[in-house]
Amino acid sequence: MDKLRGQSGLDRLLNTRLTAHTLLTLAVVLSVALAGCTGMAGVGDGGNGENDGSGSSDADGDEFNSMVDADDDWFNLSRPGHYTFDLAGMDEETGEQVTGHLVYDIEDAGEEVTVSVDYEFGGEQYQSTITSPGDEVRGQLFLTPAHAPVLALQSASILYYFEMGFTNPSVGNRKQTTTDEGTQVTEVTEERSYAGLECVFVETTVDGELSQQSCLRGSDGGSAPYVASYTDEGELDLEVELVEYESN
Repeated sequence: MDKLRGQSGLDRLLNTRLTAHTLLTLAVVLSVALAGCTGMAGVGDGGNGENDGSGSSDADGDEFNSMVDADDDWFNLSRPGHYTFDLAGMDEETGEQVTGHLVYDIEDAGEEVTVSVDYEFGGEQYQSTITSPGDEVRGQLFLTPAHAPVLALQSASILYYFEMGFTNPSVGNRKQTTTDEGTQVTEVTEERSYAGLECVFVETTVDGELSQQSCLRGSDGGSAPYVASYTDEGELDLEVELVEYESN
């Protein structure tokens, strides 16, 4: 498969698609690291460094987090709820553009949680129902063939924080860097909503060509409800879009 354009930000989080075991380990380690960094007061205190002078203030970040908090939802696939995603992108076997869907139904059953998964992407299909203790749900999700879309969503925020110096995303934030692939620009462009979840839209380009897009909910908002990545040739590698969400 072609490399993703730019390859900064921890090498675009190691290209997103890895083995299930490596993904699980990486996700756990980075999630802990991110929680430690963003869990402190003043997550934006470090400023925007090389953000071309167009970064926002701490107040802007706090304003966005307040918007997210108002939803009273922490969007996270380890919590009970119904999640439906539309999928699109490149089939790893054929190189063709395909579509699909990913549905998670997570029900709280006391000390345990029941997770039903319905995944289809091109010719690949996977369905399962798993019951396990609540603190093991995330690991169970990453050990299924449906791990790639989940990792893409959960890593989008981590990628942004690594690239932008651990500042909360706010419209107008912008950073330009030089990589082996060319001039890379990461910019927060606007506010959007996916399945009722508010977020801010982030685009990364390399020499003007799209490399990655995501919609982030800030350090207090959980996983991104949208992410898309592109190959060096500008083809869609993987797009994951939340189209239905109901919390239980």
